[in-house]
Amino acid sequence: MSDKSAKKRLMYLSGDDFYLYCYSILIILNVLGCVDGKYFRDYRKLAFLTDIINNSKVVYIILHSSGRKLNPKDCECLLDSYSSGLMRRSEILKLLFALEKKGYVSLNKGKAQEIDVSLKKENLPDEFLDNSVFEMESKNISDVSKKVRRLAALTLDTMLGKIYVENGVRTWG
Repeated sequence: MSDKSAKKRLMYLSGDDFYLYCYSILIILNVLGCVDGKYFRDYRKLAFLTDIINNSKVVYIILHSSGRKLNPKDCECLLDSYSSGLMRRSEILKLLFALEKKGYVSLNKGKAQEIDVSLKKENLPDEFLDNSVFEMESKNISDVSKKVRRLAALTLDTMLGKIYVENGVRTWG
């Protein structure tokens, strides 16, 4: 089976594809350098970032927005991304607890509602993160992190402001 067909199977029900979310979380943590004790601040940001890195159109909008008003279709696309992230927060937390139980991540209580996350890379199978199947997602999170500096360390509100609010999307919750 080819890498692309394996990925398509993962994405068949992408709205509820927990395998895809798990891979996305692991990729985000790895690319952002949140490995072996360096923590990604506030797991709630992962709910939004998993959606972003799996949608090249959203990545394109983020990379090419420059603080000016977006056209209505782009704004709607970002709003959909934001709404999906809001709905996904509790599922991401459940996945993180499962990943912690398997020894793939460590969780640390941060400030207020924050739970910080670090990848335990040594516990992943050899070459797991070098897989070309998720090359696009790795590139997407890398590109977004260049546009939104210090992505791993930002507060949730600051990240949402830089990605959504500055582009005309009202946020809540």
